[in-house]
Amino acid sequence: MPLLPRATRRHLLLGGLTAIAVLPYARPARANDQQRLVDRAKLALEEFLDDKNFEVMRAYVQNAEAVMVFPELLKAALLIGAEGGNGVMLVRHETSRAWSNPAFFTLFEGSFGLQIGGAATAVVLTIMNRPAIDKILTTQFKLGTDARVAAGPVGPGVGAGTTARFGEDIYSFARSRGLFAGLSLDGAAILPKREWNAAYYGAEASAARILRGEAGSNPGADALRATLARF
Repeated sequence: MPLLPRATRRHLLLGGLTAIAVLPYARPARANDQQRLVDRAKLALEEFLDDKNFEVMRAYVQNAEAVMVFPELLKAALLIGAEGGNGVMLVRHETSRAWSNPAFFTLFEGSFGLQIGGAATAVVLTIMNRPAIDKILTTQFKLGTDARVAAGPVGPGVGAGTTARFGEDIYSFARSRGLFAGLSLDGAAILPKREWNAAYYGAEASAARILRGEAGSNPGADALRATLARF
């Protein structure tokens, strides 16, 4: 076999090294992204469970028809604020009251005002009725517009035995890290992440089919469902 010219050999060598360098970053269909989010949602719920400031949140989860967990909403603001993050939604079975497998959603919101700072916030939304669930699954859903949303009570003096009145469609509970002490989600849009749902369950897995139990299951979500059942 004739020896290849020096320039050709150098080109092939560089190409091979480039391929080797890129190889670790080539992963199929982002399958690990969904599991990481499910695992982070479980950890976020555990942090709420362990925080005495959120004891009353148990009553809201126990009476909710669905729960959404956003492990980390990121907010950065300098005159114009922007907020967003990925999360999961689980729905109670109407008869057994067991939690469904999680479907993937994204939340995003923009606001205007004199705001300087940044925060990473874990947010849990307790959805108290079926019409609100239907709107999330059938419309380009906006909090405060398509369903009423209010901040759930928080504080060391508010215990799980406190009488709770569930007059709103959705209640939000937030644990913030950073310069923003509060969180307003009015006007925030919530949309399904179709590609993520398909990657985690299969091509035919829409958010509605997942939450109705029609898209199979993924054992990677069992720990998340078990943690939610602890409430």
